[in-house]
Amino acid sequence: MASTKYLSFNPSVADAINLDECITEERPADAPMPLQHRWHVWEQIQREAAAADRAADYSQNTRDLASFDTVQTFWQLWAHIPQPSELLGHKRMIRQDSSGKSHVVDALMIFREGIQPMWEDPQNCVGGHLEYRIVPFQTRAGQLGEYWNNLVLGLIGGTIEHGSHVTGIRLVDKLGQGRHPCIRIEVWVGKGDRTVQEKLAKDLEKCFATKLDGSIGTAPRGDWKSHSTR
Repeated sequence: MASTKYLSFNPSVADAINLDECITEERPADAPMPLQHRWHVWEQIQREAAAADRAADYSQNTRDLASFDTVQTFWQLWAHIPQPSELLGHKRMIRQDSSGKSHVVDALMIFREGIQPMWEDPQNCVGGHLEYRIVPFQTRAGQLGEYWNNLVLGLIGGTIEHGSHVTGIRLVDKLGQGRHPCIRIEVWVGKGDRTVQEKLAKDLEKCFATKLDGSIGTAPRGDWKSHSTR
């Protein structure tokens, strides 16, 4: 019986799909392939300050790294961004500032242009997010990578039904978190409407579970978290 293969771009994952075998047609490399929206990649630096200071300093620890609006620029950027499966090998994402000091990056984020990855942003404040906690000892490295890559490609490619309600996504490293270490995937939604939540949750389940050959695998369980305090 053939082993399950996963969509992962981490070369150290033994059960990753060989993407070269999946190419069925060639397209000129210089032919632009525009995406429907421009997207921005952000990073969030882990803070050492007291909890009371974190909320006030959140924006200072969140940085807009780059943007893309074509398939080509996405892949150029994606090749330099760590895969979540790399974190399972006790690695951390590290950013060195201008003074030479190293900081742990505890979240990578992809948001539509004009929307900041903050609850206070007008496009996020009345909505919420679907939160998926991936427990390392219960999930294979390749499967974790496939969940994240399926979500990213589905969102920017416009193949997630009701994906227009999604303002952005976050990959959060909580592996060093006490007794319940996890990788957290968050899908931020601009509306708090329950009907939208339920429809999108089903669409995301399909996105997470659909493999490159069209077969259906497993999907993580999601929980809704509201951003509104009203």
